[in-house]
Formats: sequence, C-alpha cells, structure tokens
Amino acid sequence: MVYNESGDNMNKRGFTLIELLATIAIMTVIATVLTVNILNIFESKERASEESVDNIIATAANVYLELNKNENLKESCKVNGCTLTVDTLIKEGLLNENDVDNKKVINIYYENQEQKYTIN
Repeated sequence: MVYNESGDNMNKRGFTLIELLATIAIMTVIATVLTVNILNIFESKERASEESVDNIIATAANVYLELNKNENLKESCKVNGCTLTVDTLIKEGLLNENDVDNKKVINIYYENQEQKYTIN
C-alpha cells in the first residue's frame, strides 16, 4: 500500500502526465511511419501502372510500323527517327481511347540498330 505524508491510504489511479505524453509520442511516431509507407505503396503502384500503359502504347506503335501500308514510314523511321501520336494509334484501332491519353506522343528512334522510344 502507498501512504501519503499524513499516513492515509492512497490508491494510484490513471496515468501520470509523463506516461500520457510518452504514449502520445510513440503513437505519433507509429502513425507517421505507417502514413509514409502507405503513401510510398500508392506512388509505386501508380508508377507501375503508368509504365504498363507506356509499354502498351509502345507495342501499339511497333504494330503500326509493322503494318504493310506503313513500310515507307518504317524505313524512314530507322534512318531519321519518327513521331507518332496516340491519337493516330487510336484511329487505326490499335488502342482504345478510354484506356490512354490521346495527347501523348511517341518518339521512336534507333540506337545501335536497336529500337528505342520516349513517350511524352
């Protein structure tokens, strides 16, 4: 039993101010770490989604260049590089306009006889 100065029986109830502050500080740190990790997960998923869409656009551009009617464009592209719009690929039926941003532009170029692209 705990006695105060007068010798009365004193029960300890609740938390001290320091215990409460320490608990709040620990909970704040945990909440901050969780929030940062969750935001990083969302950002990485968004980046992966954008990369996936860009790969689909690049594949559609390759298919467009391989079409027989575009043989001159393909040869010219190998020499000088070329630019295609996503809108062109949509009109050709290679992409669905609801799935991609039709304002994007694909720049195709060749480096060491390897096809490369950038999408803006």
